[in-house]
Amino acid sequence: MKKVINFISERFALIWVFVLIAMPFVIKGEYYLHLLNSALIIIIMAVGLNLLVGFTGQVSLGHAAFYGIGAYISAYLSVTMGFSFWLALPLSGIITGFIGYLLGKAILKLKGPYLAIASIGIGEIVQLVLINWTEFTHGAEGFKGIPSPKFFGLVINNNIRYYWLLVPIVVIVYLLINTLVDSEVGRAFRSVRDGEIAAEFMGIDVTKMKVLAFTISTVLAGIAGSLLAHMDNYLSPFSFNFTQSVSYLMMVLAGGLGFKWGPIFGVFLLIFAKEWFRFFDKYQLIIYGLMLVIIIIFMPKGISSFFADLSAKLTHRSYDNGK
Repeated sequence: MKKVINFISERFALIWVFVLIAMPFVIKGEYYLHLLNSALIIIIMAVGLNLLVGFTGQVSLGHAAFYGIGAYISAYLSVTMGFSFWLALPLSGIITGFIGYLLGKAILKLKGPYLAIASIGIGEIVQLVLINWTEFTHGAEGFKGIPSPKFFGLVINNNIRYYWLLVPIVVIVYLLINTLVDSEVGRAFRSVRDGEIAAEFMGIDVTKMKVLAFTISTVLAGIAGSLLAHMDNYLSPFSFNFTQSVSYLMMVLAGGLGFKWGPIFGVFLLIFAKEWFRFFDKYQLIIYGLMLVIIIIFMPKGISSFFADLSAKLTHRSYDNGK
C-alpha cells in the first residue's frame, strides 16, 4: 500500500496531464464538453482565489466582479477596437490586475468581516456599472458578437478546439502559481496567513504581500474572464453577481484552502455534481446543499486535506504493518 500511495503522489502531476488528454475522448456530447471548458476556465480563477484566501488568508466575496471586468475588457478590445484575441487576452488580465491593485490597496487595510463586506460592495458596484454603462458594456441586453480566437488561420469556434486551447493555459497558470507558492514570496504569503504580527516581526511587509496576492488573483480572474467571453461569444452582466462569487469561494473551500490541487478538486466536484443532480428535478438544490453541508462537517479543511490525511494514515499503517 505504501508503495502504491508513494507512486501516485510522486506522479500526481503526470496523472492529471494524462487525465486532461483523455477527457475529450471520454466525455461525449457538446453540452458536457462545453461544461468541461467552463470548468477549466473557472479553475484559472479559482487558483488565483486560492492564492488569496488559502495561502494569504484574505477573504474575497466579490471575485466574480473581476471575472466580469476581464470578460468585458476583452470583449470591448476585440469588438470595438478590433484587437486580436491573442492581444486582448493578456491585456484583459493586466488591466484587471491594475484595477485589482488599486482596489486592493484601499480595502486590504481592513480585516475579517469588514474586508468581506468591502469585497461584497465592490462586486455590487461592478455589476451596476456593467448594467448601466451601456456605451462600454451594451447594458442589460449583454455584449454580443464577440469573435472566436484564431490560431494560424484556424478558427477556434467549437468545444473540442477550445478545449485544446484551454489545457496548456491552465497547465501554465497552475505551474506558475505553484512555483510562486514554493518560493520565498509564497512563504511570506503563508506567514501573513498564519499570523500578521509574527510576519511583521520577521520583517515581512504584510500590506505589500496582501496587495500582491490580491493583484495576482485579479489578473487570473481577468484572464479567465477573457477566455469565457471568447468561448461563449456573448456576455451578460447578470452572470457576475454575488451568488457567483460565493459559488467560486465554495469551490475553493470544498477543494481545500491552501492546497495546490484544492481548486481543481473543488471546481470539478461542484460543477459536475450540480449537473448530475439535475436528474432529481425540483430536489436538485436540496441535494446539492446537503452535499456541501456533508463536506463542511466531515471534511472541514476540504477534500484535499481529507485525502492527504487518509494517505498519511494508510502509509503509516502500512509501514507499521511492514515492520
